[in-house]
Amino acid sequence: MRKLIFTAIAEKLLTVPGIDYVDLWNDNGAHFAGGAVYPLPSVFVEFETIEWHQQNNRARRADINVRLHILSRANSALHGSQDPAMAEALQRFDLLNSINAAMQGLRGDNFAGFMHTISATNHAHAEIIEDVECFRTSVQDTTAMHPVSLAQGLNMAVK
Repeated sequence: MRKLIFTAIAEKLLTVPGIDYVDLWNDNGAHFAGGAVYPLPSVFVEFETIEWHQQNNRARRADINVRLHILSRANSALHGSQDPAMAEALQRFDLLNSINAAMQGLRGDNFAGFMHTISATNHAHAEIIEDVECFRTSVQDTTAMHPVSLAQGLNMAVK
């Protein structure tokens, strides 16, 4: 199920202008010795803990929360809202809005449309900014289900 969801998110986000790199989150913003090794801005997908609810026939259901970590380059030479470079610095919020628009209603086989739940704006950054956008979807995972087989040799004729 996570593979299906990650693939759907990655395909959708790669249609957003400015996003050229989507990957799984592995604390990618923590260490930048020598700079980022991927193009910025980039989006990393983190799956939060999933609490599954078992259903019949080995299916399971859950609400899945994903965190999108959006890493972009900071403009550290700003000097207030009147600085001509402020418009460029604020483009990060345009990117977040575009990501939100792309994610709204994204749905697929066995998962419902994503809903935007949380935004966390980075306030402590140097070279790299990490903003976080959280989304939730409801899923039914059928990967463990036995295939349904039809009864063979029955005659449905009524006499």
